[in-house]
Amino acid sequence: MELTSMWRFITVTLCSITFPVTNTIHSKPNFVLIMADDLGIGDIGCFGNDTIRTPNIDKLAKEGVKLTQHIAAAPICTPSRAAFLTGRYPMRSGMDFSGAGRALMCLSASGGLPPNETTFAKILQANGYSTGIIGKWHQGLNCETRGDHCHHPLSHGFNYFYGMPFTLFRECQTEFRKTFYAHSPSHLSLYSQVLAITAVTLITVKYTNLGIRPLKLMICCVLFSLLYFLSWYIPLGFTHYWNCIVMRNHEIVQQPMNIQRTTHEILQELHQFIERNKNIPFLLFVSFLHVHTPLVSTKRFIGNSRHGIYGDNVEEMDFMVGSIVDAIDNTGLKNNTLIYFTSDHGGHLEVTYVNTQVGGWNGIYKGGKGMAGWEGGIRVPGIIRWTNVVRPDTIIDEPTSLMDIYPTVVQLGGGELPNDK
Repeated sequence: MELTSMWRFITVTLCSITFPVTNTIHSKPNFVLIMADDLGIGDIGCFGNDTIRTPNIDKLAKEGVKLTQHIAAAPICTPSRAAFLTGRYPMRSGMDFSGAGRALMCLSASGGLPPNETTFAKILQANGYSTGIIGKWHQGLNCETRGDHCHHPLSHGFNYFYGMPFTLFRECQTEFRKTFYAHSPSHLSLYSQVLAITAVTLITVKYTNLGIRPLKLMICCVLFSLLYFLSWYIPLGFTHYWNCIVMRNHEIVQQPMNIQRTTHEILQELHQFIERNKNIPFLLFVSFLHVHTPLVSTKRFIGNSRHGIYGDNVEEMDFMVGSIVDAIDNTGLKNNTLIYFTSDHGGHLEVTYVNTQVGGWNGIYKGGKGMAGWEGGIRVPGIIRWTNVVRPDTIIDEPTSLMDIYPTVVQLGGGELPNDK
């Protein structure tokens, strides 16, 4: 399998900074892998931010290891997450697309993580782990027909899935300017206007006796204008029904999703998964919808931050991290659970709302989401806590990657790395 040259680094380092008493290490530790969406490395207190409050993430870093040179494999969602799940650069699995659309742009797309890819979830599932993913997937859904679910999380080693098979878009929140309207090719609107003007001109000629009366041409032009307009307007107008859905395993439970309740429902699902599996080894991939636009926060956090709706969303995400950690600790799993926190790539600097910049901050690094040539697009926070195993308040300055988590989890979980790729 093609992994990074540093693939053994995190595992070796964890072993080198463990406490002398190693009999506390369970043969099969639990894994809680938390990944934020579009979070900038400079948005967190323990990575240098002193204006957004992230006490729970900061505490996690204080109790564990902080990876200061942590890097994503790509500066955008789909390829970065594919690399994280497979331990391979996304181009190896065909998940790093060329052109402007480097991420999957609609749920109906036939592309996705190939069924023959071996995720860390598949290996741990075969090794007796209960595996779950709660939150965002964004690795495709169907291949040939609706419902074949060949790219579904349950086809990639997860026993349980609750969340969005796609990703958040602005049309999931009506107050935001429609993403697809904003980015739809300008020629669609232009051609519609030209056809409409032509139809109006013909009608005017018909009923003002200014010239010939081309009734058939007028009817054809009107119908063609209408059909052309509807052919692109209807798909864009109903994307929130097609893309903004929530699934539990293979069943659609919300279409469209109730975005105002998503935070509560995801936390509820996370707590229930931990409670159900507290007596067996488990892998839980917490794939947050925060802090991707449209930045919807609950009333408790609205207006609390000095950084508007983005800061509110970051602080709510921090609350969710604290809730997950409390659930682990209160269930008696603290000493036997490795908790990892990161982001899928750098912050989205340019995103705006009502003429106000609402994107993240990547600290000293230039660039951000979607900018492959700039370090701000791939620099991500990295935190690992493993109580009584990893020495607390440790800082690792050596380069590490999201892809390093694959061999780390597989090795600690008692699995074997594939050697046929």
